Amino acid sequence: MFNLAKNLLLIIAYSALGVAIGAYAWNSGSYSIVISSCLGGMFILASGLLHVALSPKRAKLSKAEQEKIGRKFEELKTIQAKQADDLEKFKNEIYDEVRAREEKITNELREIAIGISEFASRMQKAQAQKIANPNNAPRRSERNLLQTVKDSIEANRVELHLQPIVSLPQRRIAFYECYTRLRDNSGNLVLPGEFLRVAEHSGLVAEIDNMLLLKSVHLARKMVKRDKRISLFCNLSPTSLADESFFGQFIDFLRENRDLSGSIIFELTRDAFDRLSMTAERNMGRLFDLGFRFSIDRCDSIDLDLRKLERMGVRYVKIAGERLVEQLVRENVRPITGLAREFEAGDVASLFARYGVDLIADRVESERTIVEILELDLGFAQGMLFGMPKPEMEYIQGGEQVQTPLRRHVA
Repeated sequence: MFNLAKNLLLIIAYSALGVAIGAYAWNSGSYSIVISSCLGGMFILASGLLHVALSPKRAKLSKAEQEKIGRKFEELKTIQAKQADDLEKFKNEIYDEVRAREEKITNELREIAIGISEFASRMQKAQAQKIANPNNAPRRSERNLLQTVKDSIEANRVELHLQPIVSLPQRRIAFYECYTRLRDNSGNLVLPGEFLRVAEHSGLVAEIDNMLLLKSVHLARKMVKRDKRISLFCNLSPTSLADESFFGQFIDFLRENRDLSGSIIFELTRDAFDRLSMTAERNMGRLFDLGFRFSIDRCDSIDLDLRKLERMGVRYVKIAGERLVEQLVRENVRPITGLAREFEAGDVASLFARYGVDLIADRVESERTIVEILELDLGFAQGMLFGMPKPEMEYIQGGEQVQTPLRRHVA
């Protein structure tokens, strides 16, 4: 009877102590009620097991007593398992809540970054338009514009402006596209959209292409010394390609500089490429034989014949980023190939590469477009998001004026 009373007192004592431990843990605010209960329960269970282990041996218990003790142990085990499940459930809830909050914060930061980038892009575009169309720029008649073009060429006021083309996803500069800009007597810029309409009718396009080529060759030589990986895209008009009197000197000059064939890529518009005359195609072949390659830009559709591009030495195709996504993903447009199978949108860049052609997303102005382009596995992009066209000196430091060795034929 004495042993029974003693055991009861011990049980009451360590049970009370377990309750006190649980209550203290909960009141301290460090643990929830579930975890506090687990701590108290585990203390009572451990004390009970220790109590049984240290109790002196006594007469064998009756079967009923053994069953009763067994049930108690099962109850304790059930309670412990439930408390462990509750604890695991609580941990998972905390983890899910933290992860949801982190994801929400990340998405909000991404939206803020995209908004800032788009705002910067709009400001940059507005600045470019302001530079290109200053308020004090004179409105020229066609006759005055023609004279301005002639004067600019004669005075060598033909400038080379560069816009970077970057590799994805690193956004490192891989190429520069060269643009021709003229300056009038007052120092105002005359853009291609203005001077080309009179230059084409007066036979001055070849002369402008001549000066662009000379400046590009000079720049390419400087750049090769610094980084052989960066090439220049130079626009070439179909008029110049079909002009036999000009093209003879043009190709002779390139033959003397054929070591730069990997650094200069000639660019035609999609419309000009589709309408090339037999003479222009033959002259493209002569450039191709020298090792020079070509790019097609201003593509409104991706439905190009890849076999023709490969045959004619086209190694790059440019299409507006948003238009590219729209055609591949929403309109399911695909290029023309000799392969009898369907291709997913994400496989098209690899399909172009199979024919030796790289796709370039141009006119990219927002981060949202970049996200969609990356899903299509494109390797290159161009647009105001990465830099607007600027004078070559702002990109490449140093340099001297290029004197043209070719014949001038200004009318």
